[in-house]
Amino acid sequence: MKKIFTSLSVLIVAGTVSAQVITQSSTPTTVSATGSVACGSQANGYTADNSYTRAFKLSDYGINYTYKITNVAFGVQTANSSFPVEVNVYNWTGGTFPTGTATLLGTANVNITTASAGTVVNTGTTLNANVPAGGTFVVEVYHDGDVTPPQSFYMGTNAGAQTGPSYLSSDTCGITTPTATGTGALASFSTARWVMTVTGQNATLGTTEVINSRDLQIYPNPVKDILKFKFANNLRSESIEIHDMNGRLITAISNNKNVNEVNMSAYTTGNYVLRVKASDGKVYIQKIIKE
Repeated sequence: MKKIFTSLSVLIVAGTVSAQVITQSSTPTTVSATGSVACGSQANGYTADNSYTRAFKLSDYGINYTYKITNVAFGVQTANSSFPVEVNVYNWTGGTFPTGTATLLGTANVNITTASAGTVVNTGTTLNANVPAGGTFVVEVYHDGDVTPPQSFYMGTNAGAQTGPSYLSSDTCGITTPTATGTGALASFSTARWVMTVTGQNATLGTTEVINSRDLQIYPNPVKDILKFKFANNLRSESIEIHDMNGRLITAISNNKNVNEVNMSAYTTGNYVLRVKASDGKVYIQKIIKE
């Protein structure tokens, strides 16, 4: 009998216990050893068909132009062999996800191996999807499963704060409508928060904008007072902007003194967008929660 099961208590492989860049995870580059969930067969040791999805509204990230997605990065908690997973990007109209209409914008196949476990993998240069200005897009990581030989794949998660829901659907388990983890049939799996980031650029200007990039670390998020950030790979910040969710500029810093923190104590509670232009010419974007 097939059923939903969590790697926290059942899975017995791979460590058993889970640009502009956009992300909804406060920790978008670290994959937990446990905490994921998938539809599958415990008795036969495989995960079945599973769609791991997130919906992104461009206006939430201060993006008011056509956004060209060039890469999707996603976490892998476990993989018991080598097999492909499919990454699809959809334009979403006519309602708030999962209600509405999906139009496929782009797709890419990513080969997963046992070495992928515990890491973040990328679609690379094969993805090319233009999201209309002001639009909403949905990213789906899909693994169709296989019983011969048994394939086991768990999407990477991190239980840190998230600014948007993580969804799972699976025809095998009767979850035909994407269901947010921690709700409904997935009520017991609130820790299953997908590690997923999207890199794209202004389709008109060609400026690469990275959302939730591993190269920019911000902390704490949510933040009460001082928001700190640092770059990897010897990058430096050249300018810093914080916008509200209506796109209004709240703070702007021309960073000739290598500032790596912003005092947000006077900000009202809510969501904001941090935009940092780096020395590599890219703009790194992350959504900030002010407590």
